Amino acid sequence: MNNRVQKFTKDGRFISTFGEQGSGPGQLDLPWGIALDKFGDIYIGDWRNDRVQKFSADGQFIMALGKSGSGPGELNRPAGVAVDDHGDIYVADRGNHRVCLFDKTGRYVEQFVGDATLSKSGMKYIMANAKVLRGREMTVLEPQKRLRGPASVRIDGDLLYIPDFGSHRIQVYKKEAYVLTEGDIWPEQNHPFLYNV
Repeated sequence: MNNRVQKFTKDGRFISTFGEQGSGPGQLDLPWGIALDKFGDIYIGDWRNDRVQKFSADGQFIMALGKSGSGPGELNRPAGVAVDDHGDIYVADRGNHRVCLFDKTGRYVEQFVGDATLSKSGMKYIMANAKVLRGREMTVLEPQKRLRGPASVRIDGDLLYIPDFGSHRIQVYKKEAYVLTEGDIWPEQNHPFLYNV
């Protein structure tokens, strides 16, 4: 509620603070999620401004990504943020019921909307309850796979954990990435591609 980030030593001694109420670069309006990358840069889920802001370790504004909306790269009440070892930025886009992926430059890449399967405990619960079995037979099951209000996101190695708040579960994705050099990629062209792989 103070619209700032404060830094403390591990024993609780105050070190520094940055941020103030507002919607300009470096200003915050109900900051929610926070993450650090391997260089020490800080990423803040700027909840009411529908964006994520990146700051240096000493609190200097670097860039913002996202804007209000539900389209590609747009955010609606972003909450948790995580950054992986490749610099990819994952944002729990709570109001849009998805997680958005941006690259290290802030370019939107893709979204995760959920594709859950039943856990062992979920299957036991369903099989032990005749009413639940009847309910599943009477409804469309596809929406049950989708994320509902993810409030955070976590990275552990190549695994992405999405706490699926509205469905009381965690959805897990595994990243498959290949490190390439600039020489491995076709040079940038001055005309658009017809298809993308």
